[in-house]
Amino acid sequence: MKTEYGRLGEEAVKRLEASAQNAEAVQTKFLLNWLNENKDTEFGRRYGFGKIDSVSEYRKKVPLSSYVDYARYIERIIDGEKNILTARDAVYFCISSGTVGDEKYIPLTEYDLEAHYIFMYGAVFGQIRDYYKELSEEDIFGKIFQIGEFAKTYMPDGRMNGIRSGCIYQWLDRNGGFDASDYCVPKEILFPDFLEDMLYIKVRFALVERDLTAIHGVFINRAAGVTEYILRNWELLLNDMEFGTVSADISEKQRKYIVENLPPNPERARELRNIPRENMHKGIIKKIWKNVKYILAIGGDSFFYYTEKMRGYAGDVPLHFFVYAASEGVFGLAENVSAADRYMLLPESVFFEFIPEDGDSAPLLMSSVEAGKQYELVVTNRSGLYRYRLGDIVRVVGMRGNTPIVKFCYRRNQIINIAGEKSNQQQFDSAVKKFAELTGTEVSGYCVQEDFSGIAPRYLFYMECKKIPESADKIFERCMCEANREYKSCLNMREIEPLRIEYLREGSFRRYEQAISDSGKPTAQIKMPHFLNTKEKKSFFAAQIINVEGKT
Repeated sequence: MKTEYGRLGEEAVKRLEASAQNAEAVQTKFLLNWLNENKDTEFGRRYGFGKIDSVSEYRKKVPLSSYVDYARYIERIIDGEKNILTARDAVYFCISSGTVGDEKYIPLTEYDLEAHYIFMYGAVFGQIRDYYKELSEEDIFGKIFQIGEFAKTYMPDGRMNGIRSGCIYQWLDRNGGFDASDYCVPKEILFPDFLEDMLYIKVRFALVERDLTAIHGVFINRAAGVTEYILRNWELLLNDMEFGTVSADISEKQRKYIVENLPPNPERARELRNIPRENMHKGIIKKIWKNVKYILAIGGDSFFYYTEKMRGYAGDVPLHFFVYAASEGVFGLAENVSAADRYMLLPESVFFEFIPEDGDSAPLLMSSVEAGKQYELVVTNRSGLYRYRLGDIVRVVGMRGNTPIVKFCYRRNQIINIAGEKSNQQQFDSAVKKFAELTGTEVSGYCVQEDFSGIAPRYLFYMECKKIPESADKIFERCMCEANREYKSCLNMREIEPLRIEYLREGSFRRYEQAISDSGKPTAQIKMPHFLNTKEKKSFFAAQIINVEGKT
């Protein structure tokens, strides 16, 4: 059945706005109803869900938890046991991306997927509809270039599995009923039989589509990477379009499919060749697809290089940083189109608690958080995680009705702490951004690890830069000291040595993405690794180092 984007979006946004106005009551109702439904599960009996009749009672009886507390339960659910964490069956197993740590399996119920559908799918279209009030729905919701993968993958017993961003599409097509006519690629490309690199074939179909109205992705680095792929391979792609040929690097299966489904199109190739080559990259999206209305991709400060790159490629096409989500749930919707790092929490999606960043206070409820302060999120989701410490540190930056608007800051388990300085990604991002400004270089990616090879430990940074600045280590050291005063104090006390920068070959982060793809993992949810916390990551980037003469 064809998706009615306007109606779906309007209904979702209205529901969200109503829940935002009555957030505390909505949260309480959600929690107590959920506990009552699951009172006879193994977990519910263990913690006496049947006798809990208030939020405060719930927080007294049920302890804070992490993934390790659920690992054995989840193994049993995977093995087919029922009524363990939830009375509802798991219909999908969400696999974490593996770029932060070991892979985890999070069981999802249809109740969870319903929230995903309303708030991470429907409400997004409602915001786009509201942004373009003056346009018809046909002008807004035409053809979509989806750069992510929705390969249909399964557990041994036939239940679906995959990444969070793909679960809703697999679920919607569980009976083959998802109408893919709004996408620029055929359904069999949107839903391949197994994970494989489909970039070339997707780009070929997208370039032919004159009336493209949207580009959908997950993270902004992937959207920028696809755009750069088009620019790097411009002549090859247009030649293949003109003559109906196929790049020599493409598999025989994909080659056969393209030959059968993409006949030569010299007229479109000629049209694209008329795009002036001078400053071609500026606003390239609109030059290729004149009717594009928006680009979905999560970006902001954590992806500042790629966000700025994509803004240059997009020109006046708005970037919608649409959602704040993870394998464990859907947590926030972008405050509005083009608003980066501002996510309105979703009162109906999960039950929220907030641990103050200092960790010395009891978790707070929505009604007690304060603007400007940072908290670790704790969630009770729709799939059987109860008072689960997500590990995400967010800052409250505003309110929508009675619902907090938050900015993601960093992951609690992603810090470097050699001598009590506790440097986090938020501080690293700030220092790298300042360093790029002071030196006039572009830092297309960075990552960091502890280095214990000297007399005292230090930070070892790997950077991919457009040019190598003079005295870069000293300049960046100052930037780090400004970003984290505790780091400066440890440096002054000689508890840590001055940091060191190693420079990476051009394209190192692109090759990392390709290596992840080649290992069989989906590229849609690949985040650039900022913390080298595994032997594999450390080895990969150490192998990308270039020698810089005269480096100080």
